[in-house]
Parts: sequence; structure tokens; C-alpha cells
Amino acid sequence: MYKYTSLLGLFLFLIIITGCEESTSGGSGAIDLGRGEPNIVESVLALSVHDDRPDGITDTFVSTVNDKVYLWLLWENINKAHTVEVSWFSPEDDVDDPPFWTEERTISSSTGEKITWFFIDAPNRRLDLDQFAQGEWFVEVFLDGLFERSHIFYME
Repeated sequence: MYKYTSLLGLFLFLIIITGCEESTSGGSGAIDLGRGEPNIVESVLALSVHDDRPDGITDTFVSTVNDKVYLWLLWENINKAHTVEVSWFSPEDDVDDPPFWTEERTISSSTGEKITWFFIDAPNRRLDLDQFAQGEWFVEVFLDGLFERSHIFYME
């Protein structure tokens, strides 16, 4: 009897050990923003900016057609001067390479809200054809040196 109880105990122990693997499939997180902290309300990539608004919102561009890519941002709580830095990364760059293009701008607002946009031009290529490298690009946005947001886009 003791022999069967020991075997049953060992069997249950093995089931518990091997059957309790952690396999999560999701998660979440939350944080309270500081009152009045500047932040991005909305940001999009677009074909152009017309009358201060994004025109042709997309994340897929055509290297033989599009000679610019625009990043449009709507900010809130911009009550003093802040520095926005935007860095664009090409699929031709390695992880340790500097960005394809970086631009920095100081912004402020008398209303607390601000619209900004940045763009990159197609690089000059052989035979004077302006074309972007095909593949997955991305752009990162920093405010006062702190990461705010990134966008991935595709150049076909």
C-alpha cells in the first residue's frame, strides 16, 4: 500500500512540475501622466501636409513615386519651450549606424497646443534618380531628450 501511495505521490508531483509551465500570451500596463505634462495627442505619416493637416495618411510609400515622407504631430500641454528631435532610419543602415536623417526643432505655444511636421527627401542616387531604399524604415520622436513615439513604414 505504501508503495502505491509513493508512486501516486511521485506521479502527481511530476504532473505538477511539468504541467505548470508559464506560458503567457498577453499583458498590460498603465501609468498616470503628470498633470500638464507635454505629450503627443496624435501622430501620422503622410504623403504631404496641406493647410497644416496631413494629406494621404499611410504607412506604405512607393520609392519610384514618393519623393518625400512626412511625419505630422499634434501636441498638447506645450506651455514652455521644448526641443523635439526626430530621427529617420533606413533599411540600409545597421543597428549601430547613425540615422539616415535627424532634425531638431524648438517648439512652444501660447495656447498649449502645437502642430509640427517633419519630412525627409529621397536621397540622391545613381543616375540622378531620387529614390528611397526599399524596405522597412522607422522614425523616432524625442521630446526634451525623452523617447515619445516611433512609427514603422514601408517603402516599396
